[in-house]
Amino acid sequence: MSTAKSGLIILVVVSAGFIALLATRGTQSNQPNFDLVGEPAPLFAAGTVTGGEFDLEDVLIRNRALNPKDQVWVAVNFFASWCTGCIVEHDELLAFHNEGVFSSEGQKCNTKLVSVAFNDNIKDIERFFEKYGGDWPVLLDEGTNRVAINYSVMTAPETVLIAPSGLVAKKIVGPITYEKLAAGIEC
Repeated sequence: MSTAKSGLIILVVVSAGFIALLATRGTQSNQPNFDLVGEPAPLFAAGTVTGGEFDLEDVLIRNRALNPKDQVWVAVNFFASWCTGCIVEHDELLAFHNEGVFSSEGQKCNTKLVSVAFNDNIKDIERFFEKYGGDWPVLLDEGTNRVAINYSVMTAPETVLIAPSGLVAKKIVGPITYEKLAAGIEC
């Protein structure tokens, strides 16, 4: 067998192997799975920009002792003071925080809004809330962006709704509306 013929056979075998490898990969991508819906919410505790503390695990533990109609739904909004979409959605978050959500029977559901600022600093966050309003807990995901990473946040704004059971009920990428956030909350 000639060298050219041997080289051609090797090329065909290697090419066939490469094609088979690609075919068995299906729709797999190099991106991690960012769909947290239905999964337990990653727990976190952090200080607020006003010096307080927020601990998601504490909220979820307290929920276990409550009547289901009294349990708390937690909306975690990832934002940054420099984010245009965050300014766009801020009035919607104010409505969610101030007005709350009502069940189909007209009962006010217990909801808690927490904002997590990442890639930001305290002075800019304080200016943002002075300008646009809001008095809910705001956490600074400083340095490592640990909370944002655990929630697979790629950019601001993103919002995660956590059911009283501790499972992620929905994740919304981009500016939120009151209707999108409130949809599905029942008490």
